[in-house]
Amino acid sequence: MISTRATTRVNGVHLHYTIAGQGDPVLLWHGFPGTSQSWHKVVPLLAQTHTVIVPDMRGFGDSDKPARGYDARTLAADFRALLRHLGVGPLHIVAHDMGAPAALVWAGEHPEEVRTLAYLDEPIITGECLARLMQFTPQGTVRGGLWWWPMAFAPGLAEMLFSGHEREVLTWFYENYSANPRAIGQEAFDETMRTFAAPGGVSGVLGVYRAIFETQLQTEPFMRDKVRVPVLALGGDASFGDKTRELLTTVAGNVRGGVVAHCGHFIPEEQPAELVRLLSAFWADIAG
Repeated sequence: MISTRATTRVNGVHLHYTIAGQGDPVLLWHGFPGTSQSWHKVVPLLAQTHTVIVPDMRGFGDSDKPARGYDARTLAADFRALLRHLGVGPLHIVAHDMGAPAALVWAGEHPEEVRTLAYLDEPIITGECLARLMQFTPQGTVRGGLWWWPMAFAPGLAEMLFSGHEREVLTWFYENYSANPRAIGQEAFDETMRTFAAPGGVSGVLGVYRAIFETQLQTEPFMRDKVRVPVLALGGDASFGDKTRELLTTVAGNVRGGVVAHCGHFIPEEQPAELVRLLSAFWADIAG
């Protein structure tokens, strides 16, 4: 497989990205705490039949880590500008974790640019959903709950506590949110670790959480006027499971999907072949 790695300046930031393969374009959008490296098992499979574009979000990987601009609309604008730079037209988007809410806003606001959206193991960012996720109950505090979401709003606290302990922090996430932590792989872990521990790395990855209420305001209109782009919503059976699909039906009108077996939160690393199988079937069905 021949791939090209590059960095370009768009929408006021330098974005790092990789392109591989040839065919209908697909954008692979990582989440927290990963980078474009999260897709290293998926890219060789998809690149056999598609042009695969794999960028690092602002704040992550080798892309810039500015102080602002982490709301869904701005993140989408980054990648929209990247695709215009590359001359890529309407495409499929596959988005995981905190990449998914921004991809949803893109699909809802610019449906002519998005052929389909795959939304992987992530809640939707609405007030109702956030209130349910953040309940101080035995169920809501399993494994500490989503403790890093509110922690992001304590000025400088995460940077102070994570500094010098980035490897332990990443290890905690992979061990607690995957069905098989060994699926991540040491090389991929080390590559994610490299930029997480770099200057600005911790602040960068927390940017998506610090902008969560902006993203909420951008998402809630779809509860009234639903996203029209076809959506494949998938959750790992040891993670969100079918809740991903159930939640997406509140903001999108054409949703299908379900549960990925033997899988935690990190679907691209834990079940890459099954993910590609489900994507291929979805795209074929939509094409008719």
